[in-house]
Amino acid sequence: MSIPAMASTIVDYPSFLESYTFFYQHIEELYGHFSNVEKGREFARLVRDTLSSSDLCFGLEPKLNEKESHDEGVDIFWHDPETNKQILFCQSKFKIQGKDEFDSVISKFESYYKKQINPPSTIEQLQLFKDVDLAKNPNPEKKETFLIVTLWKLEKIIENYRNSARPSLEFFNKLLKDDSLKIIDGEKFYKYFLDSYQKEYSIPQEVRFKCGQRLISYNNVYVGIIDSRDLIDIYIKNGNGIFFENVRDFIGLGNRESFLDINNEIFKTASEEPSKMIERNNGITFKAGSLEYSDGTVILKNAGIINGCQTTLCIVKASPSSECFVPIKVVVTSDEQNSSDIARTTNTQNRIDKINLELSDFIRPQLIKISLVEYGISLMDEDSATTAPQIAASISTQKIFKSDLRYLFIGLFSTTPRNIFNSDYGQIRFDDLKDEFPTFDDKKKLNALLAKILVSANNTFDILREQYPSVSTSDLVTSEEKVGKIFGRFYTDKKGYKSYLMILAIYTLIGISEEKEVKKQKIRDIIDDTENLLDDQEEKFKKALGKIFRSVAVAVLQHFSSDSKDLDTEISQNLYKYIKNTRLENYYTIYSLL
Repeated sequence: MSIPAMASTIVDYPSFLESYTFFYQHIEELYGHFSNVEKGREFARLVRDTLSSSDLCFGLEPKLNEKESHDEGVDIFWHDPETNKQILFCQSKFKIQGKDEFDSVISKFESYYKKQINPPSTIEQLQLFKDVDLAKNPNPEKKETFLIVTLWKLEKIIENYRNSARPSLEFFNKLLKDDSLKIIDGEKFYKYFLDSYQKEYSIPQEVRFKCGQRLISYNNVYVGIIDSRDLIDIYIKNGNGIFFENVRDFIGLGNRESFLDINNEIFKTASEEPSKMIERNNGITFKAGSLEYSDGTVILKNAGIINGCQTTLCIVKASPSSECFVPIKVVVTSDEQNSSDIARTTNTQNRIDKINLELSDFIRPQLIKISLVEYGISLMDEDSATTAPQIAASISTQKIFKSDLRYLFIGLFSTTPRNIFNSDYGQIRFDDLKDEFPTFDDKKKLNALLAKILVSANNTFDILREQYPSVSTSDLVTSEEKVGKIFGRFYTDKKGYKSYLMILAIYTLIGISEEKEVKKQKIRDIIDDTENLLDDQEEKFKKALGKIFRSVAVAVLQHFSSDSKDLDTEISQNLYKYIKNTRLENYYTIYSLL
């Protein structure tokens, strides 16, 4: 399998993705020589990597249960890296054959819930367990949820289980009632995998939708409306690949950030007042290689939505039950480089679009892919990614990589590296960047440099993660595990901590010790010094990054150690604010002593 060299290139699907049956047979063949324990472990890894790139696990970090065969019914956790709170509890099984085995899974979930999530302290509380509201949580986006994931089809098995008198049935029904159980079985899991694959490796070769009359056209631009049913059908057929060139991914629904209120309003309109969508929504923009008409149908070749991911997925999730139309613009062009230029001139839904549109001129998804291929930078050994587990691991890695790269770009090219935590448009030196990187080739070279930084840094973070694990594997917590528990968020892309540490390490080695010096540095000098550093002193960079990690950790511990509150809780609640407001020179005295 190869990654597309240009956005319009279509990658042939591996044969095992042609259907659920082929996918199942592929996995069964791969696991054929494994013992039951090995099979369970390998399938758990496949589930972890597949689901981690989905909306279901948005903003969460996965962790395999180290206990394996004695996992107490949960073999994968997804936790919030900011609070270290476990959110998703998964039991993955390649096969679940019969109601007895399904009952065993639910029974273990019930036991796990009582022991680990909501342990009763008295006999009376245990008796009252049946009245506990599992859905009661101040943040509905981060409610504890159990997952069952299997490649076996469970429809008949669940039907037989429901008709049984198993003691676990009451807990099963309570989980369903409170929306605290998700079952991803058979073809559903195949579709999760396929969705991840489409998003990373291909864009639609052809998009069709009905058109009662021809779109209004001027030169290469076509304007009209699209029926929401056709829009939903386009998404169902093409998955997230339709957004391959979109400025950003779906940012979701709920209350994670204030700008999500806008998405909630789109969803509400589509659900409750679908006829009002056309007057309230700015619409979506397609870029296409060509546009044709055939029997009242518009046919777009090599097409993708470059603006309107939020609107599309809000409508998909709402699935309007009555007439709902959306404004549409189609820009026909063969130019592979101008997606961001088109998107920049289009009105969009969210207030943060200005910075994202400018960023997309330098680090949009297809540009990253091209840069990695042309400069021979591998996040994994992608040439060997020919099986479903290898592909899933590669996709999961790339998703994290893109988020890290965005933070790294903002911090490295702002007047202060702490702008990673503010994303203040005015502090990013876009004018200087445009002067230094005016051409497509220049931008590919820039992406390659940022990628080299990340690949080198990730090797160091892997070592730090082993030395300071964020999750304890025993009841006795070591000092290293305590540090890892507090600072485990540094290993992830959550809020940009990871990229911030990389920049501090670079500044240390190129002689920038105070924030006021950053503003004086020319973009070209920072680029040249960093490039030379990675070419000639990569090991020195890795050591500096490890020292910076420890320096920041020591500074944080010193700052909060005198507080009367519990140290872990105090740091968890205030770490982001502290790092966001602390100048880089505060860490360098400690750095020089380590």
